[in-house]
Amino acid sequence: MDEMQKFSFSRRGIVTSHFLKVIMVLLLVVAVWNKNWSGVFGCIFGILLSGIPSILKRNYNVTLPWILDMLIAFALFLHIGGLVLYAYQIIPGYDMITHFFSSIIVAFLAFVVIYLLDEYWDGLHMDKYAMAFVVIIFTMAMGVIWEFFEWSIDFLFPTYEQWGLYDTMKDLFIDTVAGIFMAFIGVNLIRKGKFKGLIDDLGKQFDAFIINRKKY
Repeated sequence: MDEMQKFSFSRRGIVTSHFLKVIMVLLLVVAVWNKNWSGVFGCIFGILLSGIPSILKRNYNVTLPWILDMLIAFALFLHIGGLVLYAYQIIPGYDMITHFFSSIIVAFLAFVVIYLLDEYWDGLHMDKYAMAFVVIIFTMAMGVIWEFFEWSIDFLFPTYEQWGLYDTMKDLFIDTVAGIFMAFIGVNLIRKGKFKGLIDDLGKQFDAFIINRKKY
């Protein structure tokens, strides 16, 4: 992928992220108009989360990959749309879609971190297939932690975050599928030499951080 193609994909991803964030603000207005207070809370929380990449860039000079920014915005958009437009109740399997994309983000983050450590830190050297295995296990583990969190909320408060054993196992299965999917994509991107290009800016910043740490 040459520089022009990278710039084109990056620009489209950034534009898409901004567009999704604008839609979230509009959904917030809809939620307020309909007095859907759970939707209002979800919108505000989602909008704040979607601003994290910009905050990291502005305050800490950390540039997250554009595709991660877009995935975060898309996953939050799906969740907010489900709350405000009642898609969770109307569309069969909608919760599976939102859960899958959330797990994809976790898996992608894991792959980025492992790849950066392997590429720029002398303390870790991993084959790409070993990376894929760790990503799958990590995604599954985070899914288990999330299910424990939901169970704890239901145990401590009168909520129904977990709808039963079937719902829990379904979520864990989706976590596993998302981890395998991201592992497959990541390995292929590394094999084709494209993964490094996706996280090039973050890689340079991480490399500079490692170099500065070695000086002390």
